[in-house]
Amino acid sequence: MIARDNWKIEPQKTALVVVDMQRFTLDEGGLRETQAARELIPKINELADICRRLKIPVIYLCQSTRADLSDIGLVRDFWSEPTERKLFPLEGTKGAELYPGLNVTSDDYIVTKVRFSAFIPGSSNLEPLLRGLDRDRFIICGTAIEGSVFLTAADGMMLGFKVFCVSDLTGSSGRAEAFTYIMHKRIAKVMTFKEIKEELGL
Repeated sequence: MIARDNWKIEPQKTALVVVDMQRFTLDEGGLRETQAARELIPKINELADICRRLKIPVIYLCQSTRADLSDIGLVRDFWSEPTERKLFPLEGTKGAELYPGLNVTSDDYIVTKVRFSAFIPGSSNLEPLLRGLDRDRFIICGTAIEGSVFLTAADGMMLGFKVFCVSDLTGSSGRAEAFTYIMHKRIAKVMTFKEIKEELGL
């Protein structure tokens, strides 16, 4: 056993971070369409409801960029199609919206980011929000394990946050096993939704 195995989800110290569950990742024809993530919505909603009952803040992390792409940097060099052909996460457009099936409440936090990782300088205000809420750990789920989930989790851990990755509530485009392995070995405590509920006494 290693020290990471003893990490606990303490409600008064924990937040839930739901990553990129937006129309550009979940709608058909979206830039990063991930069908597997659409199927996770009912359980992500259940997890969010559990967290609200336990006074664990629920944070929806959303990719968003200016329409002229001036703030996206080199990320645009990896986009293979013009923005008018697909649902892109352009601010103020349908692609950047949270997916309609998510049960978002007025007490939840919506944090926009302009990089895959929400923690690198200039990407988002996730770090000051977590610290302002006095949270030193977070549960992470959403999409995709090989993209924003992985990179946000990795940078969060490097900044001193204990990260709990919900393996079966994290979408993937087909590379989940390798990234989940690395997540477990080097970055986070990887748990199933069932294990999360059991730890929370449910």
